[in-house]
Amino acid sequence: MPMIRSTSIVRAVARAAVLLVVVSGGAVPAGAQTVLDPDAPVLVTGGAVRGAVSAGNAEVVAFKGIPYAAPPVGDLRWRPPEPVVGWEGVRDASESGAICVQNGGQNVTQGEDCLFLNVWAPRETSDPRPVLFWIHGGGYTGGSGSTAIYDGTRLAADGAVVVTINYRLNVFGFLAHPALSAESPHGASGNYGLLDMVAALEWVRDNIATFGGDPGRVTIFGESAGGGAVMSVMLMPQAEGLFHGAIAQSNWINGWDRPLADAARGWESAEAQGLRVAAALGIAGNTDEALAAMRAASAADVLAASNADAGSPFLRTGNVWAPNVDGWVIPDDPLAMYRAGRQHAVPLITGLNGNEGSLMTRNMDIPDGAAFEDYVRSVYPELADEMLAHYDASSPDAAQAAIDKVIHDLYFAGPVRAHAESQAAAGAPTWLYHFTHVPPTPWGADLGSHHAAELVYVFGTLTRREEGGERPLGLTPVGDYTDTDTDLSAAMRGYWVQFAATGNPNRGGLPPWPVFEPETDRHLELSPVISPGTGVDAEGAALWEALEDNRRGGGE
Repeated sequence: MPMIRSTSIVRAVARAAVLLVVVSGGAVPAGAQTVLDPDAPVLVTGGAVRGAVSAGNAEVVAFKGIPYAAPPVGDLRWRPPEPVVGWEGVRDASESGAICVQNGGQNVTQGEDCLFLNVWAPRETSDPRPVLFWIHGGGYTGGSGSTAIYDGTRLAADGAVVVTINYRLNVFGFLAHPALSAESPHGASGNYGLLDMVAALEWVRDNIATFGGDPGRVTIFGESAGGGAVMSVMLMPQAEGLFHGAIAQSNWINGWDRPLADAARGWESAEAQGLRVAAALGIAGNTDEALAAMRAASAADVLAASNADAGSPFLRTGNVWAPNVDGWVIPDDPLAMYRAGRQHAVPLITGLNGNEGSLMTRNMDIPDGAAFEDYVRSVYPELADEMLAHYDASSPDAAQAAIDKVIHDLYFAGPVRAHAESQAAAGAPTWLYHFTHVPPTPWGADLGSHHAAELVYVFGTLTRREEGGERPLGLTPVGDYTDTDTDLSAAMRGYWVQFAATGNPNRGGLPPWPVFEPETDRHLELSPVISPGTGVDAEGAALWEALEDNRRGGGE
């Protein structure tokens, strides 16, 4: 029997579980008890699913590979997500679904039919739990919500319901094209990955009470491109009311200010990039026929066309995938929106690691001060003198440290501090962190407190070397961890879950975390000795602000 779209009856049954969400601004009343039996299916939008006991904790039940939207294939390629396609019988939710199409990186099934999410929840809850909604990183080109490093078991055992999602990536999630814009009632194209995130948040609103979660206490959190996606979702009118707090880790926003149809701020337009990809497919023009041919092309051919002119995010050339300013999903220049207080003013945690640049510069050839100066003058001519005065590249070791710090400051410290400062200016409670611990891993030995080093601490997925473990996208949770690491992980999970529960990370048993205010500029250093500090990366972030102002014609 062919699959059918979810009917109103299925939707009504699925939503019956959240009928309590009618008081206290959407909060579920205390005392609402949920018992999850892995042998008994639960109803969600689209039908019934059966999960399984988490391999890491018998008191946590995991539901994996749940569809939250229709497969974006065929005529639905490069369209906003459509409602879930219903299914008959009980769907096995013990295994993750396919990840979204990407270039290698994981030895798992991938395909365009990839809009799945995963839920980890305590087997029994006497009161509704806060929800942590994870948006994975990977430069908008790779990754998935089912990577083992993001296993939600520990956070669920700590008192949250955890949701991780897939969203469309690279050319499938962010292709803009004049023909796509013309067919849109909003005149917009290219932000399909962001719209997937909103569809998943709508699924959480409608279904999470079934798993013991509180749809009135949803915190979105993500790292790298996931942190940048958090910043973008905080600007989306479509996301209004769907989340109540945000955690942005090592925010990667590169490319998010690219206009849809015009060149600006050092970027060609998003539509011009889409025309180039279409040309690589052998398809020209802005007609309906051209668009039909693009949708008829195989996923492998589309990805290959995108790869034909793969770009550099640091040089702003070639195909670089990210959201764009389409006037609908992202209404305006996102930095200008933040500076004007036009974001959703929810409580925020944001921060970065000690050396965000080291992971990014491994393949750069900057052996000495002369090479460093050549790089700075060619890539940042408008700010070269200030940068050369600020960064010491007087020896080969110093040159390597300098290029690390350039990437650290201009791609992470600047966005993170701008996020914190603008959110605080909007009147939202804000907390800033600096993760400086060097993990006892091979990458830690080579790269220090590198980009993504905090992830296993946030999720509690530290794997001792003798236990083995997967190596997702080059990252590995395997290391020579000691009690120092597990204690730091427990503290970080405590802060994250407490923030999701109350909008404030502070609670008894944890070192106090001072609120961030631009005047006092306080943050929390997350290391084996957790302690407050001030002024993290302020000078480097000021260079980023100057660079962004210059790209906007002298400032806002």
